[in-house]
Amino acid sequence: MKRALLSCAVALGWSWSAFAGEPSPPLTPTPPQLSSIHPSGSVLPANHLKFYLHFSEPMQQGVFLQHCSVMDADGKIVPEPFRETELWSEDGLRLTLWFHPGRQKTGVNLNVEIGPVLVPGKRCKLIISGRWKSERGIPLGKDVEKAFFVTERASAQLDISNWKITSPAAGTRDPLLVKFPAPLDYALLQRCLRVSNGSGTLFNGTCATSAGEQVWTFTPENPWTVSVLSLQADSFLEDLAGNSLARPFEVNLQGPAPRKVPAVISVPVQVKP
Repeated sequence: MKRALLSCAVALGWSWSAFAGEPSPPLTPTPPQLSSIHPSGSVLPANHLKFYLHFSEPMQQGVFLQHCSVMDADGKIVPEPFRETELWSEDGLRLTLWFHPGRQKTGVNLNVEIGPVLVPGKRCKLIISGRWKSERGIPLGKDVEKAFFVTERASAQLDISNWKITSPAAGTRDPLLVKFPAPLDYALLQRCLRVSNGSGTLFNGTCATSAGEQVWTFTPENPWTVSVLSLQADSFLEDLAGNSLARPFEVNLQGPAPRKVPAVISVPVQVKP
């Protein structure tokens, strides 16, 4: 009889313990995930400022300095690389992880006393500890590493005239594509660029980044019906080192003043017939 009941339970996808009323073993909780790290590219300037860590669920706060580290090319942990201010998005899913600006900006106290976080020509790793727990108390489970190569410092004010814009064709939903000379800040790219018609009405659509945040595209909800578009850029849009369209991150008081630009810069884009 027991064998017959067991066969029936197996056929229905039940375990014998569940069928017999015995307690089932506890389910293993699903661990949180570090779903992405931005910048997504593998080459960063020596004066790089921040990373964006995207999690699948809210993580325990107040402990990020215990779980985030930078390893240099010699396998040594870089001392005190991060700014201590903890900056989470409203939904608790994205942490903005800043390198300490005092280490990255030339000539200031920490840069002189301790040295910069990154050295040109070296390879480094950002390491996120697998011991970091979610608000549920479940750890990531394994370390997450982002390896990158460090290039020379980026110090120039951004210039929109250096962007390469590929216009879409009329009557299509082909994307408007913009390629930058170097990667720009991931989060700012989501909100600092817009596309409008000649009268200033914004198009509805979807923006996306690729090529390590060196390419931005906008795909409209409906086919393009105008002959001229306007690409609008907020002047506080930055590159990875904090240089914006409005000014370089480090202003040389002995050199020329930053180039003056309006708060919103507009570039006309001719739609292909």
